[in-house]
Amino acid sequence: MKIHYLYRISDGSNPKDKLHIFTKLRCLVNFITEFNIDNLLVFADNCSINTIENIKALGIEPIITSLGNSGSFRYIIQYSIDCFKQEDFVYFVEDDYIHLPFAFKALQEGLGIADYVSLYDHPDKYINFSDHGPNPYVEDGGELTSVLFSGNYHWKRTNSTTMTFAASVKTITEDKEIWWYFTNKACPEDFFAFQILTKQKLRLLGRSKKELLRLFIMRRNVKKRRSLITPIPGFATHTEKKWLCPISHWHSFRSWAEIE
Repeated sequence: MKIHYLYRISDGSNPKDKLHIFTKLRCLVNFITEFNIDNLLVFADNCSINTIENIKALGIEPIITSLGNSGSFRYIIQYSIDCFKQEDFVYFVEDDYIHLPFAFKALQEGLGIADYVSLYDHPDKYINFSDHGPNPYVEDGGELTSVLFSGNYHWKRTNSTTMTFAASVKTITEDKEIWWYFTNKACPEDFFAFQILTKQKLRLLGRSKKELLRLFIMRRNVKKRRSLITPIPGFATHTEKKWLCPISHWHSFRSWAEIE
């Protein structure tokens, strides 16, 4: 199994309360620590000369773009389709995630049993929508799911994830139209994209009747219902304190200790 790592980094970001020690550069160092530099491509979008030089100091020659969030994601989707074999796999990584040891092994196993794999067990799956949680599929403390075992790790089927995920190039190619539709705004609409891809009973909040009809038709026309899984517990987390992956001890793994 060949996995290509397409890592997007930018100097811009939305203001969020994040783990202070994990700057974007340190997130990249953490990724290299856990996944190595082989098959890694770094896409520096709207980055300063200083950021680009810091990336080069890690032994990486970044691909420089100026496309914004959705635009840079489309770029790496098309890059994958144009440059890699259909049977290869790609892991799209945003610049504000940290990974635990054995994340690489878990990702390999996950890709053997599902179409889409995220290493992030998003805590939104455990907050009831009725209690002001953001995910409309969550009630009674969780989502309806099934649990899978890949040989060393447990996984659950889930209804959505962020823009940090892995899939085969073949899957990405077949699903390109859907990814293009949900990246036509400045910020990708990952939640809605995965609703269509996994053929959920649509709960498209804040959409016009005209667009709802279009999305229902889009969902109906999806030829294959995609599977999306996340490990329990997770092997990665977004660095925003509000949405840290549950259970895993983010203050005690080796990459953190090396930084401090």
